[in-house]
Amino acid sequence: MEQENVLTPDEQENVSATTENQATETSLSQESEPQEIKAAGKEIPDTVFTALSTVDIVKNAQELLNNYPVNAIRDVIEGLPEIFEIRYKEEYEKALTEFQEAGNAPENFKYPHDIKDKFNSLYKGYRDKKTSANKKIEAEREENLKVKLQIIEELKELIQKEEALDKTFQEFRTLQERWRNAGMVPQQRVNDLLETYHLHVENFYSYIKINKELRDIDLKRNQDAKELLCDEAGKLLDNNDITNAFKQLQLLHVRWKEIGPIPKEMQEKVWERFKTATTKINDEYHNFFENLKKEQENNLLIKEDICTKAAGIGEKEYSGVAEWNNATKAILDLQEEWKHSGTIPQKERNHVYRKFRTACDVFFEKKRAFYKQLSEGQDKNLELKIKLCEKVEAIKDSTEWKTTTDKIISYQKEWKLIGPAPKKFSNKVWARFRAACDTFFNNKAEFFKTVDSEQDKNLELKKALVEELKQFSLSEDNDENIQKLKSFQSRWAEIGHVPFKEKEAIQEEFRSIINGHFDKMSLDEYDKNIERFRTRMGTMDSGEHKDFKIVQEREKLVSKIRQLETDINTWENNIGFISKSKNAETIIRDLNSKIESTKQRLAMLVEKLKIIDNMI
Repeated sequence: MEQENVLTPDEQENVSATTENQATETSLSQESEPQEIKAAGKEIPDTVFTALSTVDIVKNAQELLNNYPVNAIRDVIEGLPEIFEIRYKEEYEKALTEFQEAGNAPENFKYPHDIKDKFNSLYKGYRDKKTSANKKIEAEREENLKVKLQIIEELKELIQKEEALDKTFQEFRTLQERWRNAGMVPQQRVNDLLETYHLHVENFYSYIKINKELRDIDLKRNQDAKELLCDEAGKLLDNNDITNAFKQLQLLHVRWKEIGPIPKEMQEKVWERFKTATTKINDEYHNFFENLKKEQENNLLIKEDICTKAAGIGEKEYSGVAEWNNATKAILDLQEEWKHSGTIPQKERNHVYRKFRTACDVFFEKKRAFYKQLSEGQDKNLELKIKLCEKVEAIKDSTEWKTTTDKIISYQKEWKLIGPAPKKFSNKVWARFRAACDTFFNNKAEFFKTVDSEQDKNLELKKALVEELKQFSLSEDNDENIQKLKSFQSRWAEIGHVPFKEKEAIQEEFRSIINGHFDKMSLDEYDKNIERFRTRMGTMDSGEHKDFKIVQEREKLVSKIRQLETDINTWENNIGFISKSKNAETIIRDLNSKIESTKQRLAMLVEKLKIIDNMI
């Protein structure tokens, strides 16, 4: 049988020299990460929780809890409460803002989500699992301690056995293998347990007195094993994750202790090699935490600055919805900047976070008060508009055409001066007001149908103007062409009413020819659209009824302009919430394109509004 190498009594004493003792004393005292807390063959996903909604935070955290050992995800899960709380408040404030901007009173707001209860339940489940896992680990280590103490007892008994040397030595190697495979023991028992173990190994070596040749073989095998550890320690220097390299180094130190002595002449050289790699990794580990400390101190300054900016926004006074929207965007931008400003020293986290949340809360409380007051003002506007509806409804069947026309026009002007009503009532009350006005003016138009003589003449004049316009030829000068076409429009507007049944046809023919001339001119679509609108407005029949239609057209434009402004603001705010995820760039590009095209539409509507305001 090929026997393993051990030491003679006098040589064993030399092996216990100072250099080897230094290996035990200098090795790192921190216990390496036990295997039982590592993920079982699966890499933990690198999820950016700060970019997720509260629903997705709970979903992803639950998946981690279901699929990975609890201690393997400890660093991820224990940072979630702060992340979740920030995201929850952001979603709450956004929902409240949308509720208020829809015309609702803030005191009626109810946030329906039960996601906070789900998160708290999940986090409690994590803490329970963690406690259970730690108890299991401690129990396993206590069992491992019993196994190793039993191995030591069996080592003691080997000395007492009277049997063949090869059999005794094989039993000794079996005990060594059992020792290496026994697993980790409680940290406070590691050193004294190893000392006791090595003492009885030395006693065994002394007892069996193996010859020098076998001793040299065993020493060489131990040397090869320790040099292999030196190689592994050297490779750890190439590891970009210094914290992981540090943990792996602890495992190497444990294995180093388990290996027996090596030739005396090689002890210092091999140990120096191992110690050099250890020192470099320790230095890098120390530098890593020093740099982390500096980075956290810098992050603290950034967060303090964010707190100051948030407090400044909350202290200002804002007079309108647009200003509040801009301020809200600024606060939301600061919240986004906060999420990406990194970690800060543990002792400062709660204090700085409370300071930031207080500043945000002050702002949103003032905003809620503003929207409450705005809601009350819109309620008053609704009352005023209802009263105007009642006034028009009271005179809509009157046949005193001139007097009633003047009254209704004055009511229409008064309507324009009243601010917006709550959104959910705005269209309804406007439809009521418009219906009452239309009733009167339709009755008036019907009455004046009998006055056809002048209208027939006007019809002939307009037909003649249409024929003249048909014969008109464009020149090379666009400015000259536009002025001449505007002259046609002015002449058309001066002619006056035509018979009601002929009005739409003759107006449509005139508009079509005018627009056809504009289409032939080398104008961009924006100018063409404006000129077509100017033509349509200019070809309305003159009189009181025309003023009412212009007011109607103006109301429609104002409504569209407000909607486009709201859409642009919403999309710009949405861009701030999109994190740097896989599809973020495409989504942001699409939103920017939509915002740009909507701004162009908005500019055109504003120009049309100016045209109408110049007519009133």
